[in-house]
Amino acid sequence: MRKTIYFVILVFGFVILLSACEIINSFESDQTALDSLRDAGSDLSKVHPFDFYLYHENKAGAQRICAELEQSGFQVSVSEGAIQGEWLCLARLSFLPSVEKLSELSHIFEELINVHGGEYDGWETIVISE
Repeated sequence: MRKTIYFVILVFGFVILLSACEIINSFESDQTALDSLRDAGSDLSKVHPFDFYLYHENKAGAQRICAELEQSGFQVSVSEGAIQGEWLCLARLSFLPSVEKLSELSHIFEELINVHGGEYDGWETIVISE
């Protein structure tokens, strides 16, 4: 019994460590992207439209993901992905760019992927200079 408890704690601790590293890497990537956006002339004090890309292996799965995001205020659409057999849930939302908001949204997308399957493939936006 005692060996099993230590093993579970060790495995659980490893999973937490791995998740923490993934969050830090995502946070740094988002910060780098926002820095590049600012360097390109974008005014990060203005609302930007963001597109988020979530993929699923079937249309029904992509539709389920989109339905949940639509209830949260996203504009969504489902279409065939660029790779045969993939379906894209494109989710759009406008907000003030910040690493914290992007991190919060990434967490939501990862939770949806854990429930429905699929893959979150990141985001993009445009330069807003005025």
